Amino acid sequence: MKFIRTYESFKTVRKDSVNEELLGGIINFFKGLWTKAMEELKKLGSDPDTEEVKDWIADNPFNPSDNNYLFKNVMDEFKKKPEANDQDALTLVDSILNPETGVLGKQGLAPLYESLKKAYPPQEGEPSSSQYATFEYIFNTIRNKAIAQYKFAGGPTDGKVDPKKINVDLKDTVHLPDVKKLLTAATDGKKKKDAIINWCEKTLFPQLDKFADAITEDEVNKYLETKKIPVPEGGGEGGDYKAGDSVMYKRDKWEKNKAQEVWDKLTDDEKKKPEEGKLKELIDNESIGIKVVKAVEGDDIRFTDVDWIKGKDEILGKVEAAKAEGQEDLVKTLADVKTKNPDAIKKMGDIAKLYQDPDKNKDKIAEIEKQLGGGEEGK
Repeated sequence: MKFIRTYESFKTVRKDSVNEELLGGIINFFKGLWTKAMEELKKLGSDPDTEEVKDWIADNPFNPSDNNYLFKNVMDEFKKKPEANDQDALTLVDSILNPETGVLGKQGLAPLYESLKKAYPPQEGEPSSSQYATFEYIFNTIRNKAIAQYKFAGGPTDGKVDPKKINVDLKDTVHLPDVKKLLTAATDGKKKKDAIINWCEKTLFPQLDKFADAITEDEVNKYLETKKIPVPEGGGEGGDYKAGDSVMYKRDKWEKNKAQEVWDKLTDDEKKKPEEGKLKELIDNESIGIKVVKAVEGDDIRFTDVDWIKGKDEILGKVEAAKAEGQEDLVKTLADVKTKNPDAIKKMGDIAKLYQDPDKNKDKIAEIEKQLGGGEEGK
């Protein structure tokens, strides 16, 4: 089933009705997505932190190279149109940002949330689990910031849209004024179609990524507190650790150096940067150590290179793995390609998959590397 069987059927739905066609398509879409996505989520353990959730979103529903890219079907369906009028173009944006019926709205994310409730059920007395609420906060924040920035229905900062302000008249400056300027400048249906596709792929979608990247763990924790949901300890007592995790632990000089006072003043972001600031000072003065987990045995943590163990209450949190050489340049390059040539991202993703099984794909890899090396061999 397509995301929307015909774009016209979505366009003519009354604003106050449930878009059953859209919802049905999304449910089927997420059936395919969730088979893979749930497996990826399981790898994060029972209590993924904010950064892990953001990474999952970037690698799955927000990843253009993934076949289950969240915006793939709605964009593909729109691109089938030979041309578009003003209402078509504005309805496309509505189908993404509308907090009720859009891809990032209640209907669009309903199947995802239902799966999250099953994967992360609330504990006794909780309105919802911290994991579920974290996903909810991140998606809502991304959508609401886009609504505000692009003045969808006037741009309410809380995302509470007044349907009466969704006006397709190009002379109206309340609803999506910048988009309407683009459509006004486009002189025919083909140009209007190209203009709105270009705006979505090179302006809207990259900005959604930036909104996601800007969300901090402090923000999420404050949101959990407002919902009266216990903030997970994360990397503290009772943290969820597994073999292979790099973790920080309290060393013998922790008490002597009064490190707890310094630690408590660090922000969540600062606690993830062992190579700078006050955290680096705590490591340098031997208050904090970093080791790789070998095994978790009840409340005890065993490490790969020593015989002694630490209790979970002595573990301060996980440390992000060091970036491989060239990784930052690669991330910047991919972001640039995603903005300037989004269609190429899928091809780059296919190439990257070859390297997941180098033995099987050695002939293809050799040809690629030959081309990258200018056709010279033996280097």
